[in-house]
Amino acid sequence: MMLKNLSTTTALLLLSASSLMAQHELGLNFMRDVWQSNKTNPAIVQPYAITLSVLGLRDNLSFDGPTYHQIVTRENGKNVIDIDRFINYLHPENLIRNDLELSTVDLAFRIKGLALSFGHAVKYNAFFKYPKSLPQIVWQGNAQFIGQTVDLGNELQLTGYHELGIGAAYKFSHLTLGMKAKFLSGIADASTVSGHHSASLFTDSDVYQITLAADYILNTANSLDYNSFTDFNANFNYGNFTFSRFFSANSGLAWDLGARLELGKLDVAVSVLDLGQIKWDDNVNNYRSTQSYQYDGLDFSQALTGGESANFDQALDTLKQLFQPEKTHVSYSTTLPHKVYLNALYSLNDMLSLGGLLFYENFRGKATTAVAAGANVKLVKALTIGTTYGVKKDSYDNIGLNLTLHLGPVQIFGVTDNIISVFKAGDSKSFGARIGGSLNFGKLSDDK
Repeated sequence: MMLKNLSTTTALLLLSASSLMAQHELGLNFMRDVWQSNKTNPAIVQPYAITLSVLGLRDNLSFDGPTYHQIVTRENGKNVIDIDRFINYLHPENLIRNDLELSTVDLAFRIKGLALSFGHAVKYNAFFKYPKSLPQIVWQGNAQFIGQTVDLGNELQLTGYHELGIGAAYKFSHLTLGMKAKFLSGIADASTVSGHHSASLFTDSDVYQITLAADYILNTANSLDYNSFTDFNANFNYGNFTFSRFFSANSGLAWDLGARLELGKLDVAVSVLDLGQIKWDDNVNNYRSTQSYQYDGLDFSQALTGGESANFDQALDTLKQLFQPEKTHVSYSTTLPHKVYLNALYSLNDMLSLGGLLFYENFRGKATTAVAAGANVKLVKALTIGTTYGVKKDSYDNIGLNLTLHLGPVQIFGVTDNIISVFKAGDSKSFGARIGGSLNFGKLSDDK
């Protein structure tokens, strides 16, 4: 049935995080000799007159809750999700955070101390914060919460956009200052409003009457058209790269700022990224639910999954009434996740460098920090390898690896913040990876 499929789809959305790969981007900061390090600090530029980069991919993910192997079993030759085990592994509050980026083209020019760059990328940001009680209600029902007020509130932001960047950096002796202006063209968005993402359910212990209260507002653009519980169209296509809406009415501006200080063997860099927002004006729908509803004797898990066919039609009519928010079409804005990088490298000799990193991100008021240490070794002229060790939240097993090949003007690299997850993705909760390359022409004589 439709609602059963909807419930299953929701389960797969929550569980799909375990098959995606990423964590916060740490290793790239230690790779000063690749053009893409400019994406974490606009003051880091390469010693070439012309640099061209075409096609690069990055995916960063972290999530709470169980890993894939903890909840998926084989039955009759098929993978089966154990929903009860999934719920048992959840924290009281859980967060899924993912960044996905396809860099299409970057072009940079450098004349002595001045460097200019132009680039385009398609980006998707995902943020989903939810309580353990939400999937408990959906899959296990409300009978276990008799006489209790259960939290169903959640925060959501799924944002896809084009980014056109224009950067400039200038080297003053030992100090380089950089700035990048980024025009943002929105593809799609679905996001809750800060301060309006609460909902609760109470089941009376005497007459089993249900009270559902909400102060919940969901803004959408090019992503959701909801008319009723059984009449809606969701079309976000998260992760589906598209060049539609390259210049749309949903637009914004963001800034990257950076500085780099080179004092002999010591190299210190600091940057602040994605200071900006997107204003959504076109194809906007706002869904507001700020009322309290009552119903006698509804089991939410049976209603959502169709477990009781005899009562399903009655439950469906009730759900249509409960989930009938007020619909408007008012413009709104979403803020990009702000990031701060501070790192330093020390060259022990021409082959080996050591360094440290501090990272901070703020997205929808949720602060995330990480620290990392790294080492890079130039084995031969054409090959540089490096490793990092990072600590984030309760994760202490983040061992990263990076590799760069220099083949004449061609440079190819790959970097991951958790190499263990490459081989054991089903047992991991975080991973970060980027691959890319560039063509470099005309090395400047004033740089080593």
